[in-house]
Amino acid sequence: MLLTLLIFGAIGCSKDEITGEGDVVTVPAQINAVSQTEWILNRPAEGENPNLFRLTWDKARFNYENGIYQYVPEVNYTLEMDLPDNNFSRPVVVTTTSVLYYDFNTLETKALIDQVVGEETDMLHNFSFRVKTSTQYGEAYSQPFTITFTSYLNTVPAVQHIYVIGDMNGWNNTSREYIAFRNSNDPADGKYTYTGYFPSATYFKFCAEEFLGSFDKMYSLENGVLKQGDFGAFYVDPGYYTIDFNIFDGSWSITTYDGSAAPTYTTLGPIGGFCGWDNEPAMIQSAFDLHQWHISYTFDASTACKFRGDHDWSKNWGGQDSEIPYGHGVFDGPGATISEAGTYDIYFNDLTGHYTIKKN
Repeated sequence: MLLTLLIFGAIGCSKDEITGEGDVVTVPAQINAVSQTEWILNRPAEGENPNLFRLTWDKARFNYENGIYQYVPEVNYTLEMDLPDNNFSRPVVVTTTSVLYYDFNTLETKALIDQVVGEETDMLHNFSFRVKTSTQYGEAYSQPFTITFTSYLNTVPAVQHIYVIGDMNGWNNTSREYIAFRNSNDPADGKYTYTGYFPSATYFKFCAEEFLGSFDKMYSLENGVLKQGDFGAFYVDPGYYTIDFNIFDGSWSITTYDGSAAPTYTTLGPIGGFCGWDNEPAMIQSAFDLHQWHISYTFDASTACKFRGDHDWSKNWGGQDSEIPYGHGVFDGPGATISEAGTYDIYFNDLTGHYTIKKN
């Protein structure tokens, strides 16, 4: 009997050693290296969603304190994403899964980027990723892993079109006769410029296209400060002036312009392959300022576009190929490329060579 008890006691000790005792220690999953850690996303064509890469991680392990492996039936992995400076204080869940990978594709990745950043962005950002291992024994986290993304914008920001409203057009708040020109097509650049001849004392304001028909949101002056609202007007005495203003920082200036030797043209028009580089359509010359021209014209196909005065090639201006809708023409420049057929509003200032070619 004593021998039997010793045998069963020995068996019991052996079972304890195999099963293990004490707390279970979790060795969390760790993210594996990827082929590249810098990705630039491009807006896919409609109906497409290109794959980018697969992110994988190791399987978590579970052991008793004495090192004996413990099987855990239900293990979930949560892939989290955050900005590095947040230290996962505001993580976004990419996926929760029982498998050891996640496939990144373009559309879902863009949505994740915008969610983490807090707004739609096309700027380069670093992002931290980690895997949270969840079981009946609690949670454990992997070391952070950094991936860099540059996303894209679904809605490409556009430059505001701003018009001059004042004595020159009888304060008609729907008038598109005079436009403020630009030296840049970058929507982040708020600078506009207008150079012209004012034959008499003139009051005027500026109005974005979307607010035409009302004075409530015109760019005007309140105690000398540029603001958007129904405030005071700008003023110039008779003469040539350049008006510069910035809709983002509110700065503005009015300086005299030497137009004493400026020629006046009998005719002026856009010219290019669309008209066989001859017999250009005639633009409408402003009665208030003979140096301002505009026309609405329909192009049947893509074409280069320059400007010519008095049907004379010694009086031609062209911007660079990419300078559209706003550009600054120089003598015998190559000309902007109108890439799409359609009807365009075209403006030209023969004092400075500034032009606008904007599609309706």
